[in-house]
Order: sequence, then C-alpha cells, then structure tokens
Amino acid sequence: MRKGRWSSFINQKLQQSKLSTLMVTCFIAFNLLLVSIVVWLAYQSFSAVTFAEISKARLALLNESTRRGFDFITSVTGNAYALASNRELSSLLETMETGRLSQIHQRREVSRILDHTLVVSEGITSIELYTDAFNGVAVTMPDRIFPVDTISGDSWFDALEQADAAWVPLRENESGQSLIGYAQRIFDSRGGTVAYVLIRLSRADIVRRFADMPMVLDGKVLLVDTAGKVVMQMGESNPVEGSKWPDDSNTSGGDGDSSSSIVDSAWIQEHVQRGEDGFEVVSGQSGGSQLVLYSRPAMLQWRLVQTIPVHMLLSPVRQAGWQILGIAVLGLLCSAVLAYLFVRRIIRPLRQLIKRMRQLEKGDFNTRVQLSFTEEYAHLAYGFNHMASQLTTLMEQVKDESRAKREAQTGLLEAQIKPHFLYNTLDMIHWRALDYEAKDISRMIVQLSKLLRIGLSGGKLFIRLRDELEHARCYVSIQSERLPFSIQYQEHIDPRIRGCYIPKIILQPFIENAVMHGHPEEGTLRIQVHMHEAAEGSHLDIVIRITDNGQGLPEGWELEDTCGIGVRNVHQRIQLYCGKRYGVQLSDAESGGVEVTITLPRIETDEQLNLWLDGEKG
Repeated sequence: MRKGRWSSFINQKLQQSKLSTLMVTCFIAFNLLLVSIVVWLAYQSFSAVTFAEISKARLALLNESTRRGFDFITSVTGNAYALASNRELSSLLETMETGRLSQIHQRREVSRILDHTLVVSEGITSIELYTDAFNGVAVTMPDRIFPVDTISGDSWFDALEQADAAWVPLRENESGQSLIGYAQRIFDSRGGTVAYVLIRLSRADIVRRFADMPMVLDGKVLLVDTAGKVVMQMGESNPVEGSKWPDDSNTSGGDGDSSSSIVDSAWIQEHVQRGEDGFEVVSGQSGGSQLVLYSRPAMLQWRLVQTIPVHMLLSPVRQAGWQILGIAVLGLLCSAVLAYLFVRRIIRPLRQLIKRMRQLEKGDFNTRVQLSFTEEYAHLAYGFNHMASQLTTLMEQVKDESRAKREAQTGLLEAQIKPHFLYNTLDMIHWRALDYEAKDISRMIVQLSKLLRIGLSGGKLFIRLRDELEHARCYVSIQSERLPFSIQYQEHIDPRIRGCYIPKIILQPFIENAVMHGHPEEGTLRIQVHMHEAAEGSHLDIVIRITDNGQGLPEGWELEDTCGIGVRNVHQRIQLYCGKRYGVQLSDAESGGVEVTITLPRIETDEQLNLWLDGEKG
C-alpha cells in the first residue's frame, strides 16, 4: 500500500515538471553524485592527516600560553608581600591606644597605602584589608578596610590560619566579577596577626593575560588547579557543574550541556597526569566530537585544559573540500547549459502554444501562434489559430445580438411612455384652442416640439445632461399651462457635469408623478432638481435628487411592486445600460413629499460612452 502511494506521488510530480527541467535535472543529479563520492573520499583521507598536525600545533600553543599567561602570579604575590612587609602599614595597624581622631587618621592613611598599591599594580581588580584595629571607628566614606569577621566564616579562612599566604576561592563582590584571590597575613612586631590583605583577581584580569594569543581562547578553556578542580573557565560554554570555584556571571553562553558531559573534574583527575601534556578526541552525549588538550603545569602548578569542537578545527579543510566540489559542480553546470539550450530549442514551440492558450483564457481572442518548422507543432499551431478565430467570430456575434436585444428592449420600454404623454398633450392643446384664442397656444406647441425632438434624439440612447434638463423644463412649462395649480421648478446643477452623458428621459417620469400624484395642500407644487458628482470608492458618479412637496409615498410602497410604467422603466434602463450598482431609489423626504435619488456613472467623452454601450464597462 505504501509502495503504491510512493509510486503515485512520483508520477504526480513528474507530470507537474517541465520537460526541459526534468532532463537537465537528471543529467546534473547523476554527475553530481559521482563527483560528490570522489570528493568525500579524498576529504576523509586528507582531513585525518591534517587533524593530527593541527592538534600538535594547538598543544604547543597551549603550553606556550600556559607558560606566559601565568607570569602575573609573581606580581600578585610580590604586591601582597610588599604590603605585608610595609613598616608604615604595620605601625599604623599596631597603634591601638591612640584617640578616636588619631584612629580615623590612621585608617585614612592605611586606605591611602592600599589605593596607591592598587594604582601602581596592573591586572588586579581590588586590594582589601581585614583587621579589627579600626572596629570602633565609624566609617564616613567607603574604603577597602573591613573587620575580620567578614571573612572568618569563609571555608578557606581556617586553611589560611595554618599558612602565611594562600590562593583562595572568593565569593562574588557586588559587581559580580571577582573569582579568585591571594590572601597574605600581616604580622606585628611581636609575631601576632594584625590584619589580612586580600588581592582580588577577576575573570577579565586573567583572560587579559591570554589576549595576545587569541587562538588559545577558541572553544572552551578551563583553568585547573593542582587538585584537578576547575578554577574558572573562558570561552564559549557555561561553567562546569561540580566546579570547586564559584561561577562567573560574565561567562558567555554556549553549548554547555555537551561540554560538561565531556570535561569535568572527574575526567581531568582521571586523564591529566602531573607534569604531562597531551590531547584526546572525546565524543559527547549530543554526538558532537571535541578535541581536548591539556598543557604542562605552570609555575603555580596550574594548567590549561582546552576543548575545541572538531568541526571548528576542520573548517578550513572542509572549506577547501567545498571549493573543490563547487568547481566540479560549476563544470557540470556548464555542460548542463549546453544540454538545456538544445532541449529548449526543441520544446520552444510547445511553450509558445501554452503561453497563447493562457492569453486566450484571459479573454485575448486575437492571439495567434506562429507556425513551427516541425510538422507536429505546425498542426497544433494551425488548430489553435483556427479555434481562436472561431471564438472571435462567435464572441462578436454574441455581442451584436446582445446589443440588438438591448436596443429592442429599450425601444419597447420607451414606446410605452411617449405615446401616452403625446396623446394627453395633443388633447390638451386641442381643448385649449377651442376655449381660447391666445398666444400661449403657440408657446405650448413650441415647447412640445422641443420635447419631442429631445425625446426622440435621432434614436440615441444617451444625451447630454443639459439637453435632459431642457427636456424637463419643456415638460414643466407645458404642464404649468395645463394644470389649475402653479408649479415652482428649481435647478441646482454642478457646472462640471453639464456636458456629461446620461440616459435620456429619466427626469420627466418623476416630474410627471409629482404633478399627477403630488396634490400639494399649499396650492403650489414645488419641484427641485439637485445634480452633483460624488466619489464612491474608485468610481466617480453623478447623483441626481428630485424632491417635491406633495403627499409622499403610500405606506408600504416598494419600487418592485409599482404598477406604473415610468418609474420602473427608468430604473430598468439605467441598470440595463450602466450596471446593477446604478439605478433609482425613492423615499419620503424629511420635509414632506417624495425624494428621488438617481445614481449614474460619469461619462464625459464619446469614447467612454461607446465603452458603456458596448458592455465593456459597468
């Protein structure tokens, strides 16, 4: 079952791959595998010899660094001895019967001696003095003089009582830097201990000794004492668990787990012999191999133990191997380019056919494929071109039929309005002519002729907005003569849109509804037409609002349920020409009457109008 799924997956990927890509990929993959095997075998044999030589060179460098790096021990012990043998310091500490002011002065003098020694000494973090000679003196300014009780509880204090001086482990100070110190007892003239001087060395003080040999700090470097305990560590990893000395808070993080599993106090005591140096490759729990080097002891019988990841030492060799492999791959790619050009030449007509098919999918029916020199591709190209030509012809036929259908529907809808209004108007002129002999009859006929001329418009579907307004004025003028009540008609038009195209005869049906159904209580029918442009998203529209002071819409009136021809006709024509987002909305006005809102696209030029009429916009 699993084998069948794998086979199906491979077949699917092969079907989705390009022919040229598949052929070139197979060629490169086979040759690349062959070159990789050759380079790998050469790399393994070369790296074994190189690793042994690098390990010996690293061990020699570690021994030299151990010898040079611990020369500072002499200066530290010399400074401690100089303070212990300073007669001025001893006399200041022995004077116990002086007054309070004298003790304050003595304490300041002792602090001055400590400060001077710290200034002239290099590579020392601080010098502290522990004595009970000044316990009764209040400290006004901080100094480096403390009571003996401060260190009497430390684990190393009892051992110091048995010797004149000793290297001692220290707790971290307030800055968290101190790591190790050298303590020296100061005796009075009678041989009694009057004070303890403590010289603190930080991790930075010790690391600074190896700064001139940066390779010594590669990986992780441990400072080991005579008992095989880790005094401090430098380099990448965190302090080793079980270390005899406190952790240094400034130690940088690294791969602490793998290092601690390789080198700890037990490993050092087991492998490092007194007076010997050497190196060994050890594998950690995480699988990474480490090169462990341990130097010969220095003057203080301290030594350095360095752990370096094997991959770090072999990185130059690995880099050289990658360079060789890159050169081989480059040669393969050059040969693959020639194969690719040949394959591309063969399948170029097929890609051209695919490209033209995608253009055809996007609606470009004018795209054509060039005939190829290959017979098979020539048949495909001829068939594609014939299909695209037939589709173009069919699309033109569909577009023409759609336009004709739209025009027929529009003509039918308009025919339902024009005769109705024309017959009423002619009938009114007839009866007015019988009742009166006045010049207003001539004026009404002129208005009627304008009305008919604009309404017919030579069969045009869209007219200028200014012509539509003239059509509405003619209608209002005729109705003002015909009806028993007066009509107050006002226009508020944005001058920028007077030349725009709109569907014809869209104002007159709503003005007619206001005249016929308004029945104003005041005796005067007021009709206002507001036209302005409005931006909605990325569209620039024309908004027309027609308001009257009539009785308003009947309760529960809906545009879809109306049985009148005019309103529904205008709404259908607008949506037919301009799209579903345009049309007519009717509602009750806030001040009474009806408010009609007509939304139309802004069409300024004949080119834009042709696009709308051809159905390519909207």
